[in-house]
Amino acid sequence: ATPTAGGGTSCRSGATATPAKLAANRMLSAAKADLGLSGRPNRITRDYASRNGDVFLSAAWCAMSVTWWARRSGNAASVLPKGDRAYTVFMAEDGQRLDRWRAGTVGNIQAHAQAGAVILFDWDGTNRIQAIDHVGLVEKLLPDGRVQTLEGNSGDAVKRRVRSAPVIAGFWVPAYAGPQPKPPKPDPTEVLVKQLPTLKEGDDNFDVKTVRWNLGARGFAPAADLDLLNTRFTPALTVQ
Repeated sequence: ATPTAGGGTSCRSGATATPAKLAANRMLSAAKADLGLSGRPNRITRDYASRNGDVFLSAAWCAMSVTWWARRSGNAASVLPKGDRAYTVFMAEDGQRLDRWRAGTVGNIQAHAQAGAVILFDWDGTNRIQAIDHVGLVEKLLPDGRVQTLEGNSGDAVKRRVRSAPVIAGFWVPAYAGPQPKPPKPDPTEVLVKQLPTLKEGDDNFDVKTVRWNLGARGFAPAADLDLLNTRFTPALTVQ
């Protein structure tokens, strides 16, 4: 919120949100919509099991939650580069393969973490990926180096937590992006030009006739001025 002339506040920000910021916000909104969800099976484990097998109906579901939020918010491509995840270690390795993984030190958190980051925990206090126990999302950074998180399967429920560096194994920020605009349709004339044969003076073949017909059909020269039966290429065919 920003101050207004009347002394109140406005919810409008002076900065325009980037596509990446908007995408991260969608991810967090999907997670916040599940706050309070508890027990299993639940809608998250049922959705995951529908694609990956009933064994996941009652399995630990923190990574399944991140998978669900990514798919629900249109962020699967950036958060799930290798597809659905139910295993926290694999989710950390995804970030590592993308060269986005950072160890969970206070310095790294303060310098590089941001809302929407995938954050992973080791309750034994190491930064080893293979020792990771749990995963969630960074909702916001706190001034003292801690983070506020949104986590599935935290006490068998989706909860908001505050976590500090000793239990944060690491994190990675997905390459969030908004919906990409569709490329413009190619101009039909440009497509045609790319398909036309290349001619040189003195050519005498069907390609010359093809070029003559296309020029006349598109109004580059009156058809009456073109000898459409002539198949020899001469400078007279050049259109100014």
